[in-house]
Amino acid sequence: MFDTGEIIVYGSSGVYRVAEIGGIAIKGCEGRDYYTLEPVFGSGTSYVPVDTGVFMRKVMTADEVNDLIDRIPAISGDGFSSTSPRLVKEHYSASMKTHDTDKMIGMIKQIWEKGEHKKLSRIEQQYMEQAENLINSEFSVALGIPREEVAGYIRARIGKNNGQ
Repeated sequence: MFDTGEIIVYGSSGVYRVAEIGGIAIKGCEGRDYYTLEPVFGSGTSYVPVDTGVFMRKVMTADEVNDLIDRIPAISGDGFSSTSPRLVKEHYSASMKTHDTDKMIGMIKQIWEKGEHKKLSRIEQQYMEQAENLINSEFSVALGIPREEVAGYIRARIGKNNGQ
């Protein structure tokens, strides 16, 4: 269970702040406790049952993010290749549903490298953008920097670790 004020990753939706925990005054929702979640980036409110099966975890710490960034050069994609839009969508959707940041980074790298040699499909672009948004949002919060600066931070840290 999370505490009020904690910052969490909620499914594949993004990064949220737990604003409240308790019952809500919505018909049909009586008798259950809910997290009232507010997106860190954007607006709106989501009510999620405390006992939901949807993936939720605390945002990584700055040290965990930096350790992950240091591993990025060694992270690779899974070698998936298909021209079938259905298979591409199923594969990337399954990768996102693991909520594994290493897999998402591998997916981003694999799609990006593919884009170096040929035009990406709309599906590939969408999944790469979704994964980048999730990664950049979490890294932004953990590192205390604006989302727009995350890619530059990653490049600088990897370059520094590679002696550049």
